[in-house]
Amino acid sequence: MFKNKTPEIYAHVSVLNSGNYVLPDYILNKNSDDVFLFHKNCPHRMYPLHEPGEIVQEIHCKFHNFNWDKFGKPLDNNKKLICGKAEVGNSNLIIRNFIEPDHKWIIDLSKENNLTYSHAFFGESTGSWLWLMDAEADLLHLWKNGIHPFLSQQIELKDIKLYQEDGWICQEHPHGWWVYVFPYVFIEYGYPGKLAINRVFPKQANLEFGFTWMTQFYYDYTKCDVNDRMIFETLEQVFCEDVQTVEKQRGSYYPLMESDSIYESHCVHFGKWFRQNVDKK
Repeated sequence: MFKNKTPEIYAHVSVLNSGNYVLPDYILNKNSDDVFLFHKNCPHRMYPLHEPGEIVQEIHCKFHNFNWDKFGKPLDNNKKLICGKAEVGNSNLIIRNFIEPDHKWIIDLSKENNLTYSHAFFGESTGSWLWLMDAEADLLHLWKNGIHPFLSQQIELKDIKLYQEDGWICQEHPHGWWVYVFPYVFIEYGYPGKLAINRVFPKQANLEFGFTWMTQFYYDYTKCDVNDRMIFETLEQVFCEDVQTVEKQRGSYYPLMESDSIYESHCVHFGKWFRQNVDKK
């Protein structure tokens, strides 16, 4: 769908403290200071090696009993697992095709040195992932008594500060911020010590309708208690409310060209990025 390689943010590097981390598209491996991408499906006959959200040591294919050590070295076969490389940014996020800006959201994350991976949520939808990501850029839909009853009680629109640069937006509120890195990644940070990374996966690269998602949660347990975490995880409920909303929208996505409302300005910014980067062939 897009002309160029799209920016990716895979996880927070702390998830690799205990082993290799399984994503829907790759297995992440940290070897010294490098992060490698391993095939998620066995290169032999494309059987899934492990389930997303798992942390694994040695890698095993149940189909034909092939095995690799934790660094991806074949133990009883000749199939190569390494298929790419990522880097760890100043934010301690594992990234590829993304140049981190000199901005507050990167600085905030760079100071979080005690995060621990907690768990992940997964979901699936038949709706348009483009409409969904447009909704993530949209603040106007946070009006009271709208589609986010709980969130609209927590956040006042007037208290949100808006920032944007090429390929991303940041919406800062009194309790933290949301960042959307175009086109697939939504990040939420809660003061203090709470981080969520949501990635959307289109069912097919060139199709708008049908997608899955994965939301990873990280905490600094010395800074936040169980009540803080329970409130923070209403993020997943809010995201599902957005999913339910876009499933009711009819027609293919079209970018917003202009708006008189500041609360839709990030939709216009996303629409501009979309028009510049979409492959119209």
